[in-house]
Amino acid sequence: MSAVGHERDWEQLRALVAKAQGRGLGALSEQELWDLPSLYRRALSDLSLLRTTGSAPQAQQELTAICNAAHGLIYRRRAREGVFNLWQHIAYELPAAARRNRSMILLCAAVMALFTVVGWAHAALNPPLAESVLGPRMADGIRTTLEAAREEGDLGLAAQIEPKQRVAMWLAITLNNWAVSVRAALFGIAAGVLTLLVIAFNGYMLGVVGYIYFTATPGIHVNLPLYFIAGIAPHGSIELPAICVAGGAGMLLGLAWVFPGQRPRGEALRTASADFWKLLQVCLLTLIAAGLIEGFITPLNPPSAVPITLWYALKIVFGALIFTLWLLWLNNKPRQSSISAYADTVSDV
Repeated sequence: MSAVGHERDWEQLRALVAKAQGRGLGALSEQELWDLPSLYRRALSDLSLLRTTGSAPQAQQELTAICNAAHGLIYRRRAREGVFNLWQHIAYELPAAARRNRSMILLCAAVMALFTVVGWAHAALNPPLAESVLGPRMADGIRTTLEAAREEGDLGLAAQIEPKQRVAMWLAITLNNWAVSVRAALFGIAAGVLTLLVIAFNGYMLGVVGYIYFTATPGIHVNLPLYFIAGIAPHGSIELPAICVAGGAGMLLGLAWVFPGQRPRGEALRTASADFWKLLQVCLLTLIAAGLIEGFITPLNPPSAVPITLWYALKIVFGALIFTLWLLWLNNKPRQSSISAYADTVSDV
């Protein structure tokens, strides 16, 4: 076969089809499953070109056979209901996009962790300057929390949100986190530099705030570091990783723009945009859950029979459980029985 220069792709598609014959798509690895639709689309485009020009009749015949076989595999088990498609999208496609781009996400997580340490060190060496970076609103909020704790004599009351305010607080928290995450993602077009700056600043603020809580003197007998960790663990266990996922989306976009490889820059961006939007959806769904937890779970006070220190420990355990469930979602893979329907929903051919 010849004529359009994509013979290697055709042979790869032929090999995948041959591998899947008999056993179906379950015989393919996850990467091969994701390669199949793009190779199929490319082969269809090449076949259309050959038919238009009327060239290479033998190549047309062979490529037609390959495309027909690939079509049969991809469309063997189409999903019939929109709700089912949505389930496949959330349960399988979004986690798969996160796994494919884990290196970008882990890079952002490393940058956030590094600047958390930098923020802590800066606050230790120059507290006034570090607080000025936080801004007066956040610094005042921390002071107000500690003052309320002194007055109430119980830090469990300091973060209390009135029941009638919790829905509004959830919406406000979620929208604010969405704004931060979307900026981190869209700023990626600037070669990923601005994305890393957003991630670094969030890590820096976490370090400064952590230092203040770990070293402040609240004026009452309390384990302030434990209070701080318990105050962010329930929701922060997935909120902070969600921001790193948004950062990973931004880095994916930026690197596709700066390093398109052998493809035209526009094609590289279009290819990256598919996973970019999926990563952003992972982030936004996670932040909805984190906002619900921050608005309704994090501020809860213990029952009268439960010591406050034990309550803090339970909140930390809850945060660890939520993070574990989040990781299980991102590592969720389609069962053998539903893998064909999964391929249908991701192919969009």
